[in-house]
Amino acid sequence: MEKSLWQKDNNLKELEPINENIKTDVLIIGAGITGVTTAYNLIDSNFNVILIDRGKCFNEVTAKSTGKLTYLQDLKYQDICNIYDFETAKLYYESQKEAIRIVKKIVKENEIDCSLEKTESITFTTDEKEVYKFIKEEEFFKKVGANYSNVSDIFKNNGVNRLISVKNTYVFNPVKYLKGLMKRIKKSNNIKVYENSIATKIRKEDGYYVSIVNGFEIKTRKIVIACNYPFFIIPGFTPLKTYMEKSYITATKIDKNKKINGITSNYPTVSFRFYEEKDSRFFIYLSNSSKICDKLNYKDNYDDTISVSEKITGKLPNYKWTNMDVMTNDFLPLIGRISEEEKEVFVATGYNTWGMTNGTIAAKILTDLLKHKKNKYEKIFNPSRSMNLKKIKNFTVNTLSSNAKAYVLNLIKKNPSWYKDKALVTRKDGKRVGIYYDDAGKEHIVSNICPHLRCFLTFNEIDKTWDCPCHGSRFDVDGNAIKGPSQYNIKIDETKE
Repeated sequence: MEKSLWQKDNNLKELEPINENIKTDVLIIGAGITGVTTAYNLIDSNFNVILIDRGKCFNEVTAKSTGKLTYLQDLKYQDICNIYDFETAKLYYESQKEAIRIVKKIVKENEIDCSLEKTESITFTTDEKEVYKFIKEEEFFKKVGANYSNVSDIFKNNGVNRLISVKNTYVFNPVKYLKGLMKRIKKSNNIKVYENSIATKIRKEDGYYVSIVNGFEIKTRKIVIACNYPFFIIPGFTPLKTYMEKSYITATKIDKNKKINGITSNYPTVSFRFYEEKDSRFFIYLSNSSKICDKLNYKDNYDDTISVSEKITGKLPNYKWTNMDVMTNDFLPLIGRISEEEKEVFVATGYNTWGMTNGTIAAKILTDLLKHKKNKYEKIFNPSRSMNLKKIKNFTVNTLSSNAKAYVLNLIKKNPSWYKDKALVTRKDGKRVGIYYDDAGKEHIVSNICPHLRCFLTFNEIDKTWDCPCHGSRFDVDGNAIKGPSQYNIKIDETKE
């Protein structure tokens, strides 16, 4: 599988998996930016804490982000105003600025070398029809007293019809940042970290929550689900509140760094930033963002992103990778108690592509809730917040239609043209199966049905994986689950229809 620019820095010694029954106060499932930062916040607390990850710590979504720390997030604030009101959007704005302050403070206190760099952020459009949206976004910034501009001294593009620029934002290397936090966590007396530890079930028993991890039991008073996408459906009903978006990213060595990052206001998204470490400088380019049920030909999407990146830099990229983000229908993350009935089970997901700031503020909210403290943002991010007509409309357009489209497409066209001689979906012994033919001609046969919510799987010829176009689960060609929400394999001898 392709590796991101950041994953090359994930060189910490591999940790042991869960291999015995354990009792603890807090179990954190998922060691990305949310889980690791939450654990960091609980150092020297009165809690005994266990942090687990299904694979290697901070090696998935966090390690595949673009590493931006900005409160200028396309045209997010008018989107939130349209669903809710100005005060809700203002709170979200304040949460993003607080997240940036938290990261800066942690970096300074721990002397973390993560290439944290202050940069200009811009949102721009080349579509004249989008200009009115920029005027509305500027009205929001005026009301909250934000310093912004309509021009950029660095970004020169004659095709741009409108832009918004702010100066006090940052970029960084997210893996190096979390390595710094992890070194501090490992020195604590109350936190233990485990890798290659897959949680599959949670049940209540005698005042505890019992999580089944690698077949063993972890008994805990409190649970934080910070694994990008919850592996269970009830409580929370996350699949009804979210949809998945996939992006394609390249990093290319260049000669000169520029202190600017940007994103388009229109869809599909184009995003860019620069990165500098020691004697190397990179241009990071993201494009072809789409719902994962769309643009299922991954190679075409990759080729298009690489082609545009090459036109900009004049060079082929040194790194290329994909990332998947959980999107919500009301543009706000889901952070807090999973439900009113399960007051000690907490969730953090739905960061709408802005995981570095939202993951950081999620950790602050979760830490306060674990300690039974109030947090000013807990109401707007409450996973059980009420529905309204605009959210229902977005649910129909984004979530319901996406899942239906993915199911129907794979039902009527289960072998698209790009499979060629590499993959085949067929039936064997009454079961729908996927077959991958490796370079030696050997068949790798797996179930073609995702165990999470029974969606049909699509073959990814770039990474040689079977991917779920509904909720983003991924499996290798031998049927091993390598990314959730599915925690179960699709090996023929392990599946039932």
